[in-house]
Amino acid sequence: MTTPAATPRLLARPGAPGLLALLLVVAGSVAWRRGEVFAGGVDPVVAAKALVSLLALGLAALLDARRGTGRRVGTASLVALAVLLTASVLGAAEHGTLLPSAVVAVRVALLAVTVRLLVRALGAQEVLVATVWACGVVGGLAALTGLPSIAEGRLFGGIPPLNPNEIALLAGIVLLGAAWPALLGQGRPAHAVVATAALGVLWLTGSRTSLAVALLAVLVAAVRLRRPQVGLVVGLGAAVTAGVLVLASTDLVVSFAERTDASGNSTLDSRFIAWSAALDWADSAWQWAMGAGLSVKLIPVAGQWWNEQLLDSSWVSVFVQAGLVGLLVAAGWVVACARGLRTLPPQLWPLAAGLLCFVVVRSLLESGLFDATPALVVFLTLALAGERGTREDVAVPADVPRSQAVGSRG
Repeated sequence: MTTPAATPRLLARPGAPGLLALLLVVAGSVAWRRGEVFAGGVDPVVAAKALVSLLALGLAALLDARRGTGRRVGTASLVALAVLLTASVLGAAEHGTLLPSAVVAVRVALLAVTVRLLVRALGAQEVLVATVWACGVVGGLAALTGLPSIAEGRLFGGIPPLNPNEIALLAGIVLLGAAWPALLGQGRPAHAVVATAALGVLWLTGSRTSLAVALLAVLVAAVRLRRPQVGLVVGLGAAVTAGVLVLASTDLVVSFAERTDASGNSTLDSRFIAWSAALDWADSAWQWAMGAGLSVKLIPVAGQWWNEQLLDSSWVSVFVQAGLVGLLVAAGWVVACARGLRTLPPQLWPLAAGLLCFVVVRSLLESGLFDATPALVVFLTLALAGERGTREDVAVPADVPRSQAVGSRG
């Protein structure tokens, strides 16, 4: 007999309550307005997002109370996040951004508690599968309703109005989810269709970082691959052949790689400008240690015709927002999460390793890993799954080895 824990039927819809909860989590963690930075205050959009987040938390609590599985989930990740959030709030109090930063910190804390409740109620594997589905629904809706924006050069979201990099994040998660069954020898044509669609969306967004890191993450997920399916080999061969033809006959890749921002600078050059400014932004030892608060997304720049620049890196962002304390805690948290991969069951490892590679490596050039975003949902789920204190006490069928049970510790 085969159980869901042993066979990841990704395109088989996860349980309705879990899927609904993750849809609420993902929908509440993406942007509902384009190009705006939260500066405090309440308006209909802020209130609606808060309501969605509270509904997700309530549903997660209900699922946790009703399941009664005996599953244990560690707390180390929540402690690390709490230290980071506390540092950011203390820094914001000194910097003068206490109110908006406290609101963002509460939003992140609610997201973290919701994810932990869901992991305890459903297990890490089901949460990750439901997250892939939720990202596909939200990202697919944004991409389809935003198709006319391709005429401007990049795919922007329609409903919700996501920017290209946000759509690319969701598409990368879906790509790795669709590749997962194939890496376990269980791939079907439907998985190939989903993976191809996700790859196409990644290309249309023009997000070079997400596309490159997503392909790298697929390779990382395939590290333990021993006997690839014939369809997987044929599909990869066809993809490589098509890629070579594109490289040889068009300038699409060149134009893709040489994209500039509104100022005419290379987007990577613009990032370097912001990163350099982040090195000397603080005017006191307290600000160096604790940062300026999670609401700080822009940093003043000098020597340019513009006055401030977006912090396009999760690591530069966490340094500015939570100081050296937050930066060191975040780095230790990522290392602990990577170490935790070795404790995961074999069937979950390819998806977990690929997703961790994607969200962490992508975070070097994109912001949001330590904010209320889908990237944090994925990272926190993986961190909780690999914690020493996480253990599953639910009954496992006799014909399924204990090492194959989701969340077990052998």
